[in-house]
Amino acid sequence: MSNYYNMPALPTEKSPKVPITVDDREVMVPGDTNLLEALQTVGIETPHICYHPYLPVSGNCRQCMVEVDNPRGMGLAIACYTPVRPGMKVATPVTSPRVKNARKAVSEFMLVNHPLDCPICDKAGECSLQENYITSGQNESRLSGAAGKQYHGTPENEFKDTKGQVRGGKRLNIGPRVILDEERCVQCDRCVRFMRHVAHDEQLQLVSRGDHTTIATFPGEKLDHPYDLCVTDVCPVGALTGKHFRFEQRVWMLSRTPSISMDDSLGANIWIDHNNGFVWRLMPRCNPEVNRSWLSNDSRLAYLQFRENRLLNTDKGISESASAVSKMLSSSAGKIAAVLGGSCTLEDAFAVKELQNAFPNRVEVFVGSLDTAGTPDGIAKSGDPVANRKGFALLGFEISAEELCKRAGEFETLVTVHADLWGANASLAAALSAIPNRIALSAFENATTQASTVRLGVNHWSEVSGTMVNCNGFLQKLNAAPVSPSENLMPAFRVLGILSGKPVSSASEAFLKLREQVPVFAEFTHESVRSAGVKLNGVSV
Repeated sequence: MSNYYNMPALPTEKSPKVPITVDDREVMVPGDTNLLEALQTVGIETPHICYHPYLPVSGNCRQCMVEVDNPRGMGLAIACYTPVRPGMKVATPVTSPRVKNARKAVSEFMLVNHPLDCPICDKAGECSLQENYITSGQNESRLSGAAGKQYHGTPENEFKDTKGQVRGGKRLNIGPRVILDEERCVQCDRCVRFMRHVAHDEQLQLVSRGDHTTIATFPGEKLDHPYDLCVTDVCPVGALTGKHFRFEQRVWMLSRTPSISMDDSLGANIWIDHNNGFVWRLMPRCNPEVNRSWLSNDSRLAYLQFRENRLLNTDKGISESASAVSKMLSSSAGKIAAVLGGSCTLEDAFAVKELQNAFPNRVEVFVGSLDTAGTPDGIAKSGDPVANRKGFALLGFEISAEELCKRAGEFETLVTVHADLWGANASLAAALSAIPNRIALSAFENATTQASTVRLGVNHWSEVSGTMVNCNGFLQKLNAAPVSPSENLMPAFRVLGILSGKPVSSASEAFLKLREQVPVFAEFTHESVRSAGVKLNGVSV
């Protein structure tokens, strides 16, 4: 296993098409990529363990064997490292017994000393070894019961189980968030490549040789990085698992909802994995234009607070409460400051626009929070905590919340939407206490709801459908996971619709009305925005 790798060239819409022959059938495939990716474009899945499209190619698992033509005839080659060339001939297990036998042999080789932990392994149900065994393995065991498995692990972590069998290191605490099971490791070195080439912090390495090889941190060091949980994603088996999800749920019990992480303006694409009304984990959803296959620990672990300190409107119905607030706004002539928090959707921003129209010359809109902005990390975060800042700007909302603090004396009413101003910077937000009427629309009990005179509980962003525009000008769509803690909650845009006297029933309806006011959205509907998002024309980055 070399320390020198090449990044795979992935096919794009602009890839030139070239003819190749696959199993005696001519097909057109992208000519600027490897065989594994090219075959996938024509519906041929190639089993693999070590290959990952966003990690350098190492070619060390040998699971992706195919036959290709060469000057000496057809010969075995690994599809992940073999470039496509026009006119080449390729054979898969459909027509080549050699390929079928080679893949079975590799599968058997990987499994011969792998522990039979499937019933208790967190990776069961999404394990590449299991999947490849079904497609490429299915061997009768040739292992002698007298010989037993030879579990590998570092000598200091070996132990004997209740049957007297020597086992490798189990449940090794290699960092604050990740557990290592040495004997499950298949030496794919995906985790090593991630830390080296993506995280740019080489904290993991392969140690020892041959069947004694395993993954380890450097002596005296721990695996500790803002993206270290990504190694549990790329691990194809159950060798690296996250403490936050360990033994929480079986993956086949989970349902998945595609959405966007609304804690940063890059808008990382995520899966919300849920069961029985609870979110059990957030996982990165592959989007080559946004976050690829990566997700920061902060974004990933945010779900742990999704149910904490929720504002649930237990005293009266949300519609009744919102109607009372609407009457209060109508009976006054003072100015209203509306603050759109970072996790507000375009539909929320449109509803605030309608509030402006309902109370002419009275409503001024501010955006953002009082949180300190960070810097882009080049992986899955821009550093800007106002996720929808670009979308707000398209509606003409660009005045910062900091400016509101300077001008607090001009306003009679403050309406905050998903904006915890006091929680972000209490000293700066103290000036807002001079505004007599303070109305908070929030998913959580927080410092701002405590400082408000009226509190209205609304759905969290994980529970709503909507849209946002990320910092690179991509229009992206959120989908509602069925995890709301109360039926007595609405999305913020619906509550704002009641306040303005212009209610809307759904995100689709709100987006259709939004199109009429913002030309850049004119060609889209809520339903037409695909899961990977779409780059908006004419939107500066």
